[in-house]
Amino acid sequence: MPSSRLTGVLAVAVLLTGACGDDGTSSQDEPRGLMSSTSTSSTSPTGSGPAVEAADEPQAAYLAWLAALESQDAEAACERHHPQLTIALRYEAILLDRAELGDPCTGFVALLWEDPLREVDPVEVETTQDTGEKATVAARFEGGSETAQLVYHRAQWRVLSTESRVEATEGALADAPQRWVRVWCDLEVGADRASVVEQMGEPSGEYTIDNGGEPQLWWAQDQYDFRAYLDARDRVLDLVGDYDALGAADREQLDCPELR
Repeated sequence: MPSSRLTGVLAVAVLLTGACGDDGTSSQDEPRGLMSSTSTSSTSPTGSGPAVEAADEPQAAYLAWLAALESQDAEAACERHHPQLTIALRYEAILLDRAELGDPCTGFVALLWEDPLREVDPVEVETTQDTGEKATVAARFEGGSETAQLVYHRAQWRVLSTESRVEATEGALADAPQRWVRVWCDLEVGADRASVVEQMGEPSGEYTIDNGGEPQLWWAQDQYDFRAYLDARDRVLDLVGDYDALGAADREQLDCPELR
């Protein structure tokens, strides 16, 4: 199952929580030290790829999860799952006739390592957010990148979801997400809709009063999410950017607060 689909099925799968209960993945809920988690850091299946050392506990937990997938250790992988990830994965397995309601995580977690798009050997990891309860880890692989969301649950960090991400690159096209980063802090509250679109480019989507939502424009792709809320005259009321999953290279360009 492609990693981006873990997030896609999560919202629907949470509806099954009542049927599945608190999907604990292991009876071992004692906290693990950073060293014991780091010792399972991901390495290439062929031994040719560079190993990555964890700089903090969320990274250690994420790398331990990847190492479990690489070794096809179902019990170790499930131990690192947040219950909602197990529920989402079970829902995917049910759709594939690989599981039924109530089946344990170890019975269908193989979907992750059977995914031909799943990479387990990161060449770089970066923690972009850590509140003590939630953390976001950005990982770059030889063939792509992903963002992992982790939650501190039952005395250890557990993987909640993963999704694809794009990396900041020099010389990006004018309509690439890096354009949003470059001009975002130049936008001003009170500006009209036309000027905002001229600077940011055509939005990814829009809400209007007719949609029953708060009028807004948004520019979103992978880890990027920027929103301009509008008044009845199509002038900017608020500017809201989500910086949590952005890497250091992007954050260095954003010298304005997330909410203006």
